[in-house]
Amino acid sequence: MKIFITSLPENNWWGNGTPQYADNPAMIEGTLPNQHILTQEWTQLKQTLTHSGVEVEVVPFPPILDGDDSANWKHDYVFFRDLYVTNLNGEAVLARFREKERQAEVEVVKGYLSEKNQLTIHQLPEDSECYMEGGELYYCPLEKILFAGESRNSKKGNELTADFLQTDELIVLKSKGFHLDTVFTPVLDSTGSLCACIVCMELMEAESAKRLKDFCQQQIIELLTVHPDEAIGSNGVLGSFAVNCLPLPGMLIGCAPFKNDAINAGLKNHGVQHVITPLTQFRLSGGSVHCLTNEL
Repeated sequence: MKIFITSLPENNWWGNGTPQYADNPAMIEGTLPNQHILTQEWTQLKQTLTHSGVEVEVVPFPPILDGDDSANWKHDYVFFRDLYVTNLNGEAVLARFREKERQAEVEVVKGYLSEKNQLTIHQLPEDSECYMEGGELYYCPLEKILFAGESRNSKKGNELTADFLQTDELIVLKSKGFHLDTVFTPVLDSTGSLCACIVCMELMEAESAKRLKDFCQQQIIELLTVHPDEAIGSNGVLGSFAVNCLPLPGMLIGCAPFKNDAINAGLKNHGVQHVITPLTQFRLSGGSVHCLTNEL
């Protein structure tokens, strides 16, 4: 497995202040990230990934998305997760954003992925009922299970993506988060098998919460729960994004510790190491470890 992150842009990331996305409570228009801390956190993330034992590739930030008109930006290429999803078996599906100004990122990454050998790239149709972005998805390759949110993704987008990835099961989890990875993460044991799910049940819709409980019970997968303040947050208070993790075999990389001792005990029982790399400045744009990384 190879993990991708992008380099930071040459211009300051959101150097003129963040925009405001209607469904993203983390973003407050005009917020200026601390660029010094941002750079330190990016460097530590890269080091953490390298030390995890996986191959890390830094994708150059595209100059075409790093111009002097940054005051008008609404793209966010550093959140490389959003741009595509892969089954780690030669199939990749490019995103189709509801936020039209982010779609230019997909054209850029399409060229980058096209250079990869033995990779089949799929594109979703230009359909008003078909949307998908990677922050709404977690793919478990051994089980061929795709967990998918339906906040920014649409039903049709999720179903077509699942077909392209040749999944055995699509599990749709509707939540109050703008992305599924703001409220949920799977956990993989040392063999890469799905062994647990960590979720904020308070931010899940009732039907989806039941769907997840039933799935975990049937598959004998441990279900571990977090409070909203370890997810995206609630009542206008931004959470720690601790649940926004990159699951690797035997390792879960996140940005903050879990307060619930049951989660820490559960990870330990499954032989999973919880590695923390702070990402306070990226959280201001609504993203963390899962958002900044992608696989191929």
